[in-house]
Amino acid sequence: MAGRSNEARGWSETLQARLRAKMDMLIDAFETSTDPAEKAQIEKDARTCGIFARAAKAIETMVPETKAEPPAKAAANDDEASMHDDIPEEPEALQAALVARFTRFAELLELKRRADQGDGDGAGRDGDGRPAAPA
Repeated sequence: MAGRSNEARGWSETLQARLRAKMDMLIDAFETSTDPAEKAQIEKDARTCGIFARAAKAIETMVPETKAEPPAKAAANDDEASMHDDIPEEPEALQAALVARFTRFAELLELKRRADQGDGDGAGRDGDGRPAAPA
């Protein structure tokens, strides 16, 4: 991507130099001319330069710039990367780690359900751990 960006930037700079030279020539010709028809043609040529300049600007913006990450974002990515250090890379090990975590999660849910049923606060829970319907 950086190659395309540098290529477009180089093209844009070359075109800009050509347009400047052409505009300088047109300005000089306009200042020295006394013929109305010639001045009209010079104005037309100058407008054409403006069209080329606008088109070049639009083309240049089509090429995305490569930007460095802001320091805060880079630091956040480093912190996040360290959070994932213990994730295994092999599919079998990853699956085993996931099964272990889901099993632990299911155990925690069961403990919570049991605590809600037997907490003795008189809240009245049914067999599924949900609040019992009023009588």
